[in-house]
Amino acid sequence: PGAMLGGLKEKAGEVAEAATRAVQGRMDTAKGGKKLVDEGGPAAKAALLAKSAANDAVVSDKEASKLMSLSAERLESAAKKLREAAGMPDVEGIQGKEKFASLAESFEERATAYTKAVSLLTVELDGPVFSDVETDALRLVLAQEGYEWAYEKGASAAGAAAKS
Repeated sequence: PGAMLGGLKEKAGEVAEAATRAVQGRMDTAKGGKKLVDEGGPAAKAALLAKSAANDAVVSDKEASKLMSLSAERLESAAKKLREAAGMPDVEGIQGKEKFASLAESFEERATAYTKAVSLLTVELDGPVFSDVETDALRLVLAQEGYEWAYEKGASAAGAAAKS
């Protein structure tokens, strides 16, 4: 039992040491982010916000391409179903069936346009790379931006309330 207990104590010590190193590393990264913002001033803030905007644009671009592909598939499927239904006998209570063929045609045209657009966008955009320090610095800048925005909104609301 003593040897087993000693082994557990040793393992617990190793885990605690690893956790301490991880926390210290995280704190160093956060301090680095703050230092980057503080010492870099407006230029660092502008660069971080530019990288963030570029990253957002890359993400949106990828999502748009996926959505165009999905829309093309759905439009083609809907066009096929519209054409199929258009060729069947009329059913009392179903309105607009006379437009099914023209709807199918417009859906096919749109699907073709989406497919062409997606084919032109085969090369994915490269986004900026963020270091851990830059990620923390950006979080700090965004938090400051949010605070400034909230403060300005609160001040303008308080000013409006004082005037009334």
